[in-house]
Amino acid sequence: MSYECNRYGIYTLIEYPSGCLRLTLQNLESMEEEADKLLEEKLDFIQACEKYYKISEEIVKALSEMFAPETMKKVTERIKKGDTPWTTRLLNIAVDEIVVNIKWTDTEQERIFRDGWRAAVTLHRDGFHEQELTYSDILNEVRKVKNLINLAKTVLKDYEDRFLKTTATRDAEIKSPEDFLRKIKEPRGESA
Repeated sequence: MSYECNRYGIYTLIEYPSGCLRLTLQNLESMEEEADKLLEEKLDFIQACEKYYKISEEIVKALSEMFAPETMKKVTERIKKGDTPWTTRLLNIAVDEIVVNIKWTDTEQERIFRDGWRAAVTLHRDGFHEQELTYSDILNEVRKVKNLINLAKTVLKDYEDRFLKTTATRDAEIKSPEDFLRKIKEPRGESA
């Protein structure tokens, strides 16, 4: 189902086992294409920086569902208290936990993931908020972020393929944005 998703436009959201909603890999790829276009055509460096960060942030959150159980416990506790689920600190902790638990075949993949996340944070902080990065700086950081994206695509695709098959029936219950909002406010395992 497609729904208005804050300022990011209309995207398909899927509910992960934690009950958190995530953009699909296809949506992340569309966002990447949009960011690439903004950068290549030199249209809006600031928005390109934010899109690359958002893609990376969504990847970390999605991979946390599978490979960062301790971080997800903290996220769940924050949700129960009514706090914002994620903080920058929790995202950084999640990156460390993902690297430990995902068990990539070599340390180069771990380095790519960590460097990609650091680059995404740099784009968000220094490119989007502070607007201090040069075009060359942005291109250097984007290269690292794209390596992170490519590394994560296989894991996310496999997970989505398995997960979406099990949720197709449940999603048929959602026919409108109102149904969607009602569904995300329900405690897990219940329906109206």
